[in-house]
Amino acid sequence: MISVYLVVFLTVYQTSAFNANNVIRNTELEFAFLTHRHGDRTPVPSGLPVAMSEKMLDLITPWGYGQLTDAGKRTGYKTGEFIRRRYGELLSPKYNNSEIYIRSTDSKRTQMTVLTAMAAVYPATVNNWSENINWDPVPYTTVPAKYDFNTAFVNCPKLTSYSNAAFVQPSPRMDKYSGVLAKVSDALGFDFTKVPNLAYAIYDLLVSERNLGFDIGKELTELMPELRLAANEAMDVIYGNDDYIALQAGVLLNEFFKYAKQITNGTNAQRVRVYSAHDINVYSLESVSQVKHRQGVPEFGSVFSLELRRMVKTGEYVVVPVYLPSPYETEIYLPVKNCGLPCGLDKFLEITSKYLLDVDTWRTKCGFTDDIVIDSGSID
Repeated sequence: MISVYLVVFLTVYQTSAFNANNVIRNTELEFAFLTHRHGDRTPVPSGLPVAMSEKMLDLITPWGYGQLTDAGKRTGYKTGEFIRRRYGELLSPKYNNSEIYIRSTDSKRTQMTVLTAMAAVYPATVNNWSENINWDPVPYTTVPAKYDFNTAFVNCPKLTSYSNAAFVQPSPRMDKYSGVLAKVSDALGFDFTKVPNLAYAIYDLLVSERNLGFDIGKELTELMPELRLAANEAMDVIYGNDDYIALQAGVLLNEFFKYAKQITNGTNAQRVRVYSAHDINVYSLESVSQVKHRQGVPEFGSVFSLELRRMVKTGEYVVVPVYLPSPYETEIYLPVKNCGLPCGLDKFLEITSKYLLDVDTWRTKCGFTDDIVIDSGSID
């Protein structure tokens, strides 16, 4: 039965891509607003009950928990190559602060990822500052996790209360995956069938282990495509709830409109904005952008971008949502619900306006207080 769902998912995924030439034909790129997931990392501490083995711990020890690996640096660099390839027309060969804004969450793995990404966006030139060092430093901005709207999953009490409960509550939407979850539980020796939304965390853990060079075994390897489908569903149950997506990414989407307005008004503005973050951020920005086909668990190095384009013939400003499944794949275009592709800027604002939040309103709705204590273990 699961194989049927796999076919359906792949069909939806492929048909959501649209024809690249038709989508952006007769448009000019004006502004790129994107968030990307960090590169490959070691398992986070919450995965230890499942990952606890001497060999696994030996692989984690050189890096630490939840830290970027060498593979993750390569993934980050590839993400940067995508940014340079797709948005290079808006950027000079060398870093220029007036052209690009770069922000990272206060996490070592996102900070290291954006550094490696920018090394690809701005590769050293012939007239580099050093004859011996083939690298040019590019700065980024960060905000303490306690105050960052991109770390709402740890600093927004209303959201964390909901998501923590959603992780452990059964959902009828997960019933169709009971078979594969039972098989994965047997292979792991860890029964999570009564908390099926853990499929998201288990999938993430296994991908981290596998990318670190750990042999997860033939059985789990063969189950990974089906587990991915379950993880996609679980992520949507937890992080795709329409009542909470504004708390996750309403401020971020508001940032897009703020700077898009500056550009449409002819004000000088940075034409590329990059947010180095986490899978939840990529998924949440998809959700508040109201794209038709949410792409499931974002892989390491994945990118979701909102492009502001201008129609050459009419001068109309339009929005094109772009998704890069991983930096080793090709980007696709995602239509906006009740708008299609491209979507007029005014229509896009009308569709998404109910999710927009300024920072002060976001904090009020979250129940944020200055004396709040956060658990930053998942983003360190």
